[in-house]
Amino acid sequence: MKNKRLLAIILLSLIFCFVISGVGYGEVQEWMDKEAASAMDISLLEVRIDYIMQMPNDFLDVSLYYDSIGIFGENLFSGNIDTKGKIIVRIEDTRDFFAAEPEVLILGFALQLNAVYKLSILQSVATDRDSDIVAVFYGEGEELGYFYQGEYYLWEE
Repeated sequence: MKNKRLLAIILLSLIFCFVISGVGYGEVQEWMDKEAASAMDISLLEVRIDYIMQMPNDFLDVSLYYDSIGIFGENLFSGNIDTKGKIIVRIEDTRDFFAAEPEVLILGFALQLNAVYKLSILQSVATDRDSDIVAVFYGEGEELGYFYQGEYYLWEE
């Protein structure tokens, strides 16, 4: 019985030595240092943070992307809308903020897009909102409408 306890103590001691010796010797994962972020990526991240910080009680889920090759236009709009070289603003209502009436939906879209555009540095990235930004509005997991070339559209239209 004493031999089993002694053997267990020795084995546990060895295990702790190996485990503890590895603690504190972490390193940055190599893949994290391989790809540099572009100035556009950093600017769009700053826009998102500015929007959230300046509207802490009213913000919706906002994501911003720069579409350099037009992939969003092909996938999201079936090729009907040119998004090449434009900033895509994805605004999702996670709190049932928008009402069901079309006029109220359009007004809600306009207010939220204006808030994103005005309260941030997005004006310095996209100097002409009507030609540089395409916005898509979501509610309850489905598309509600979009903004393209200065006009707001409901998805059903």
